[in-house]
Parts: sequence; C-alpha cells; structure tokens
Amino acid sequence: MDYLSGLPKTILHDILAKLPYKDAAKTIALSKAWRDAWFSFPNLYVNCDDFITVHDVPIINSHRVSKMDILIDYVTKRLLRLCDQGLAIKEFKLNLSYLLDPPHGFSHHVDQWIQIASETGVNVLEIYLSNGSIGREYREDIWYDLPLCVIEAKSLTKLMLTGGIRVHQEFLNHSMKFSSMKMLSLSHVLFTHEGVIKHLISHCPLIEQLTVEHCSVYNHLSIEGPQVDRISRVKSLFLNGLQKLKKVDVQGIEEVHIDSPNLENLCYSHFKFEKWFLELFSKYPLLESLELCNCSVSEKINICSSQLKVLKLHDCSNLNEVNFNAPNLLSFDYCDYKNRHRDYKNPVISFLRGSNQLEVRVFTNLRFRYFYTLSRFIENMPRKILASLSLFIYELLPNYRYMPALLISSAPPRIKHLGFRVNSVPNSEAFFGPLISLLLSCCFPKTISFRCDGLKAFIEFFYEMLMGRKKGECYCSSANRKCWWHALKIVKISYSYSFMIDENADFKAVLDASRRSGGLESITFSLEL
Repeated sequence: MDYLSGLPKTILHDILAKLPYKDAAKTIALSKAWRDAWFSFPNLYVNCDDFITVHDVPIINSHRVSKMDILIDYVTKRLLRLCDQGLAIKEFKLNLSYLLDPPHGFSHHVDQWIQIASETGVNVLEIYLSNGSIGREYREDIWYDLPLCVIEAKSLTKLMLTGGIRVHQEFLNHSMKFSSMKMLSLSHVLFTHEGVIKHLISHCPLIEQLTVEHCSVYNHLSIEGPQVDRISRVKSLFLNGLQKLKKVDVQGIEEVHIDSPNLENLCYSHFKFEKWFLELFSKYPLLESLELCNCSVSEKINICSSQLKVLKLHDCSNLNEVNFNAPNLLSFDYCDYKNRHRDYKNPVISFLRGSNQLEVRVFTNLRFRYFYTLSRFIENMPRKILASLSLFIYELLPNYRYMPALLISSAPPRIKHLGFRVNSVPNSEAFFGPLISLLLSCCFPKTISFRCDGLKAFIEFFYEMLMGRKKGECYCSSANRKCWWHALKIVKISYSYSFMIDENADFKAVLDASRRSGGLESITFSLEL
C-alpha cells in the first residue's frame, strides 16, 4: 500500500521541501495526493537554465511558442494557483541570469511575479541576475529596477538581491515595512542615491544577518559638454541601532562602522583594516568568528579573546607576526596565495593559549628557494598544534637549481596533512627524487594529497618511492631517530574520480583508466609511521 500518499498535506510539503526542486516536481506522477501537494506547495524556485539555455535566447522571438513563453506561463500559473487558493507563498527564488537583457521585454513579468508574491505574504524572496556589474559601460537598459512593492512585503524575513538590480531613490520617499526582516543580502546592487542603502538597512530592526558585497552608487556628473552617467563603489556603510545584528559580511567597502554589541560573526574584505582591528575584540565581546580577506593589517597583530572560535586570514599584506591568546579557538586558516609574485616570507605564529581541539590550516604558494622558511615556520609551532596542522601548497614555483642546497638533514616534525596542487614539475624523471625529498624534508605528514592536473608521471614516481621500488633520500639523525623513509610502515591510497572503475582496482589500474578517460581529480596517500 502507498502509505506516503495518505499523509497530511503539511507533511508532504515538508518532504518536498527537503528534496531537490527538480525531484520534488516529479512527484506529481506518483499519485493524486502528491499532485495536489505539489500544486499547493508554497515554495517556488525558478532557474531559467531549467527552461532556456543561453543559446536559445537569440531565437526566442520565433513564431513558434518559445521556451521563454513556457517559462513565463509556468511561473505565472503556479503563482496564480497559490493566490486563488488563498495560500501564502513562503519562498520565491528567481535565477534569471541572462533573460533581462534587451530586447526581450521580460522585466514586466518579473514585476508581476514579485507583486503577486508580496501580496500573498511571501517570507523569503531571492532574485539573482548576472548583468549590470561595475566596470561595464553604464546603460539604462541593462539593469532591472526593483519594484516598490517589495518594501510593502512586511511578511519578508529574508531578502537576497544579487547582480544587475537597481534600487531607485524613490525608495527614500516610502516608509519601509521590513518589521520581520532577519536576513538581508545585497550583492552587486546599484543604488541611484547613496542614502538608499542606509535607509533600507535602518528599517530592519530585527535583522540578524547582513551581507553587502561590491555594491555601487549612481553618480550624475555634470562636466563640459553633455552630462555623463557613471557608477562607483559604495565607499562607506554605517550600521547603527541594530541590536539584534549577529552576522555581518562586507566586501569592497572602505569605511565600515558597526554599532552592535551582540555581533558574533564578521567577514570583511578590503585593503585597509588597521585602525579597526585594534579595537575589534573590545568593541565586540561576543565575537566568535572573524574572517579578513585582502586586508592591509599591521606587521604584528595580537589576538586576545576568550570568545573567538574561528579565525581566517586570507591574503593579508604586511603581516609578519601573529600572537594568539585565545583559549577557545577551534579553527585557524592562514591563506596567502598572492606570494607567487613576490618573495615568500612565512609569518611567525605563536599561541600563548589555545584549545586542545584547535585545527590549523595553512594555504600558500611557495618558491623552492624559500622552503627553508617553511621548515622554520613548522618548527616554531607548538607540538600540540602540529598534530592538527594541515599545510596546503597551492602552487610550487620551481627553480630546480636550488634543490640540492635545500635538502634538510634533521628529522622533521609531524603534521596532520600535506596537500599539493602543483601545476609544474620537471620534465626529467631525474629531478623527481630530489623534488619529493625536498617536499618531505620539512615535515612528517600523516596524509599527502595531490591534485592530478598534468602530474600523473610525478605521482606514479612518488608511489614507486613509497612502495620501496625507488630509493628516497635518507634523513636519519645521529641520535638514532628514524627518518621519514625508514619509519614508513603502511601506505593506504584513496582517490577522487569521475569515471567508472572497480572499487578494488589497484593503483596502476586507476592511473591507466584515468589516462584513457580523464576524470582523476586527486590522490591521497595515508601514511602510518
């Protein structure tokens, strides 16, 4: 018997909400109960890619019923059916990445859909477009104008606007009704007046999560000759009186002021951060997660916080020293991908206090000639940190004449993981052995992973060395401490691939299958010493 079809419609809706949207739509073929549940399902997700490809757009004005007509008909009928049943639309998500470009005249349909959703009490509204990004020539017809009916949707708890959406200064003349708004995300949105963004955010008294990424403002400049329309980045953001605000993600804005003592999570990306960082932890005593990207900070920073649990520093220039006094820190990521164009210098990282559960991950590009600094960086880490240290080298920048001089004879410390995404290795197999010895001279990794782009010969050589069929360099010390090669006991191999092969296939069989079909993404060697 079909027991599922007999369940209450609210439970069927909960099941549909947990399925991928395409799979949920297919349930109409199961039974009348499922069909009724689908047509009363209050969540509507529209992705234009499910109806139209970018190649279809030039021919949509055909005399035949076009794919765009099918899309318009589908969305309009779904919305009107819910409206006619007196049902509130809980979630309405639109991904219309390329359909609002002229001359297709699609915007008025979107206006109608948003109007219907707003009037029925929509809770979640998400609109994603890909047009109108800064840097393009400003044209009136490449932006979608957000309709005023959105601010009348007092039932909204979540609003996400992404790419190619313009918010006019007429919004300043209307009273916002975002009394229920808890999450607001504005990404690559254009405001025709710099006061609109402040007006919009300030009328969300219950907001808990805010994202503002690379938004722009319209500047009407009068110069000699005709007037010219231009856009520029929003330069400042003031968040005042938002007592519920807990999570903030701001990217591409130079000046940010946050007046929220309950802030718990902050992600910030811009070039200047020094003066703000000095007062960060005293101003936000509840801060648990901090992520800084592309920021210029002081050469030495001290992080003292009893609440901080997660810290990520991505491409923070000038940084030479980081000192931690954070007893509850659980995760620390240090990423420095930009070193490929300058001399590498590892920062000195010290932990006065830290959690026993701390995970440390270091992501970097690295020149061969600076491998000695990498070993020094690892050796300076406390032993309890080394047990959880994962080191990811995104790209090795080779200069093979340095390899013999860089080989280290002392027994290196153990770390949790060593990951490589190496895009360039020597063509001659004669360099493989010294290169591998150099890579492993800085640490004893529990696991080693390689991205496989163009590295199959190198990885196969590494496998042969692990199996003892090719000799590796010895680093046994005079104190009778076994080096990495002599201490190795067991090697286990795992793969990430997208082709069909017997799960019990050996290493050579996997490589051979990969050579024929491609699709081998990475190989991980687990090592027991």
